[in-house]
Amino acid sequence: MSQSALAQACGLSQGAISNYENGTRRSAKEIFRIAQVLEVNPAWLSSGIGAMEPSPTVPYLLSEQSPEPRQPSGWPFDSIAASAFWSLDPEQRSIIETAVAGMIGSFQKKSYGG
Repeated sequence: MSQSALAQACGLSQGAISNYENGTRRSAKEIFRIAQVLEVNPAWLSSGIGAMEPSPTVPYLLSEQSPEPRQPSGWPFDSIAASAFWSLDPEQRSIIETAVAGMIGSFQKKSYGG
């Protein structure tokens, strides 16, 4: 996978991916996103130590028994893959976030008679 393709899938810049490759950048949150897209163990990706394959106990990575990806812990949508969301550019993700926040607000107003 090219740096550009990985960056797009993770919602990062190509420069950020390059910085991870040369060791000048180390954000844990972003390592988890990159590991999810690459379907590798985040600890291995971060340090090079341990198994490269994702652990079946890590809920956001592919299970060996199931062809369906498991969602990250806390990911609220069963029918939307987290990787699909993170593959969007930041502006697209912001639009989705705004839309969901508006819908939640609307439902809360209806629930409370507002």
